Amino acid sequence: MTKQDIQELAENALHEACRHIQDALGVTTGDTAGMFFCGENEAKIYEIFSKYIQIELWIKTNETEDK
Repeated sequence: MTKQDIQELAENALHEACRHIQDALGVTTGDTAGMFFCGENEAKIYEIFSKYIQIELWIKTNETEDK
C-alpha cells in the first residue's frame, strides 16, 4: 500500500466518521465538519488514522509471515 493509498484511506475514514455523527444528530450538511476538519485539525486526524492504518498493515503482514 502506497503513501497515497494510506492518505486516501485515512480521508475516507474521516468522512465516514463525520457522516456517522451527522446521521446520528440529524445533520443534513457537512458544512460544520468541513470547517472544523481543515488545516491543523485535518492534519492531526489524518496523522492519527495513518498511524493506525500502518499498524494494522504491520500486524497483518507479521501474522501472515508467522503462519
